[in-house]
Amino acid sequence: MKKINILFLIISFIILVIACSALSMSAVASNYRYTWIAMNPWNGVEGIAFTIGYFLHTGKTVSLLLSLGLLLIMWWRLYALLKRTFTH
Repeated sequence: MKKINILFLIISFIILVIACSALSMSAVASNYRYTWIAMNPWNGVEGIAFTIGYFLHTGKTVSLLLSLGLLLIMWWRLYALLKRTFTH
């Protein structure tokens, strides 16, 4: 089994946190867009869970678990993309 590159794993996590923060910032009014509350990445995760619950008609727990699973898959695929791009 190949070894996991910790640097790329951390960089991919930071990219995912920034993406969730951007999603959270885009969902609030323009007056509050650049506040600490609007930049909270957990609000972006809750926004993804709300969207999943709205379209799939699932409960809050199932929607949150599905969104966290989706984010874990995105994190792993970002890691794989970074590793493949910057290593030989």
